[in-house]
Amino acid sequence: MNASTQATVRRMLIRALIAVALLAALSVLPRAALSQGADAPITGYAWSDTIGWIDLNCSNSGTCATGNFGLSIADNGDVSGYAWSDNIGWVSANGSDLTGCPSGACKAKLSGNNLQGWLKVLAGGTSQSGGWDGWISLKGSGYGPTVSNTNFSGYAWGSDVVGWMDWSYAHTVHGSCTPVYSCTNSTTLHGTCPLPSGTDTPCASGQVCSTNSCEDTYSCSDTHTILNNRTGATTNCPAPLICSSGSPTCVTAPAIQVIDPFEARPSLIIEGDTTFLFWNLDHAVASTCSVTDSNGVVVSQGAASSGANGVETATIESQTVFTLRCTGEDGEVVTNTVTVNVIPIWVEF
Repeated sequence: MNASTQATVRRMLIRALIAVALLAALSVLPRAALSQGADAPITGYAWSDTIGWIDLNCSNSGTCATGNFGLSIADNGDVSGYAWSDNIGWVSANGSDLTGCPSGACKAKLSGNNLQGWLKVLAGGTSQSGGWDGWISLKGSGYGPTVSNTNFSGYAWGSDVVGWMDWSYAHTVHGSCTPVYSCTNSTTLHGTCPLPSGTDTPCASGQVCSTNSCEDTYSCSDTHTILNNRTGATTNCPAPLICSSGSPTCVTAPAIQVIDPFEARPSLIIEGDTTFLFWNLDHAVASTCSVTDSNGVVVSQGAASSGANGVETATIESQTVFTLRCTGEDGEVVTNTVTVNVIPIWVEF
């Protein structure tokens, strides 16, 4: 049979199948009476150069209210339901329609990422089908639809009548899913799997959501101790390393920074008066800071800052040198002095 004759025969078969399909649509298997499975639907279309589009799900055209049909995939991979072609009618994936398939396992099934088994055009194998049995093979040597991240690709084969059925216009939420993560809020991680809506996962106490994962948070229980807020574990930072709030690792301590210099206000007083001392240091270990006078008497202890009002001294009778001494977070000792002078009293003889 030459190519021209084959094409003529194919057209005759298709016309015969159209007549059978219309009869089936009207009487044998009313379109509105069909229902699609409750499992993951297969949506979109398949394409055949000979019979055109095959509608895999009523949701494609928004007609489910009047004709609820479609293919779907169960958790175990079994495919069931019906697809529709305006030219050849109903295409079934139901097990009851697939008995007696030409070869191999008859059941339509998604195994891993690969479709296998058979589909059956219900108009095939009838007296009006021109001898075509209606079988569509989902897997064979070098062909078969596959799915990756919701999208099908590849071809099924429906003999000379249907020819190659292109599945690249079909989709499903069943099967493998490569998750993509994001933060719903500061304490909730959202993953796109399982499809279609994904899953929200609350971060554990002591964690926050950061870009694409829940991460532990850290604080400082003291200058040299890192605290994991989730586990409660601590990490010691030996000098000159220190804890930096929010960091899981020890950092190099900065040198003492003078915010306000050490000074007396006033620095010249009348004998018997007091004065106020002011200072403000950053990155100093407060517990190591002390202010003493010329006689070693402690004026202040344990403060890296005098505060806005300063620290008042005892009464001063003579010139006095005050010394501020602090150890920095880096272990270095810083010493500053300020001298307070007494206005001399002149006595005339």
